[in-house]
Amino acid sequence: MPSYFAILSATLPVFLLMGLGFLFQRRQWLSEETEMGVMRLSLHLLFPCLVLTLIPGNPALATISSGAWAIGLGFALVVTGFGVSWLVAQALRMRRGEGLRTFTITAGIQNYGFLTLPIAVQLFPDNEGPAGLVFVHGIGVEIAMWTFGLAILSGKMGLRSLVNTPFIAVLTALLLNYTGLYHYIPGVVQTMMEMLGRCSVPMAVFIIGATMGRFSREGIFTDMWRVACGSVVARLGLMAILILVVAKFAPIDPDLKRLLVIQAGMPSAIFPIVLARLYGGTPLVAVQVVLATSLVSVATVPLVLAWGLGWVAP
Repeated sequence: MPSYFAILSATLPVFLLMGLGFLFQRRQWLSEETEMGVMRLSLHLLFPCLVLTLIPGNPALATISSGAWAIGLGFALVVTGFGVSWLVAQALRMRRGEGLRTFTITAGIQNYGFLTLPIAVQLFPDNEGPAGLVFVHGIGVEIAMWTFGLAILSGKMGLRSLVNTPFIAVLTALLLNYTGLYHYIPGVVQTMMEMLGRCSVPMAVFIIGATMGRFSREGIFTDMWRVACGSVVARLGLMAILILVVAKFAPIDPDLKRLLVIQAGMPSAIFPIVLARLYGGTPLVAVQVVLATSLVSVATVPLVLAWGLGWVAP
């Protein structure tokens, strides 16, 4: 298993890049139009290209059951995360209209993609299994977010929102993988997709930092300690323990176990900030949860990964 310092050297550049994006935004060197343009480029071109190069032929997805486990656990763990976060919010005496629903969904969803992916690539450079499973696992997370998550926040289901470019790219990649049709993709097309896919991760991590910088401008310290402590307990404490236990004892592929260990250490996802703005939540609470868990995870991620990878190793 990788040592603590090997894991630290793999994770620290990711957080430094995110911090650079945060700094650029705080210095007002990035316009909102630039941020949105990079997001659209990543979501509709770079991210799908990465998916289509990592999933087809990935040994961790050799059987349909391995893909089903990844999707199922992505869904089940996030729904459980909502429940754990709701209980923590109740203990903190949060109420509807004061951030209860927003806290529940934001602390309940880990950053399952663009922070997880570069860490998986850095930790396992000779094994594409964990990196390829990131996207498949993400299908389950997305389904949970647009069903239970959106219902918690707005009282509505948003299944139509699942039909987006990344989701279609993952389904296409799985189809290519299980039918073997990926063998017929021309080499020049494969090379082009690999080149574009390599750009997606650093750009996405940078923009995550910039997004955090944009939303952290006003009133960030209002009731900060209660929200921050509660989110760290829910996301980086209780849910980390639960995910590690599942990784240890579930009858799943070793690569999926490794991915779950990485997921256990991840801070809260950023997208609930957007959901809170769109569906009548409390965006300030979402920003506080994301900032608190992200800052604390800089220190905790190497610890969780170093111990977790050794504990769950088959």
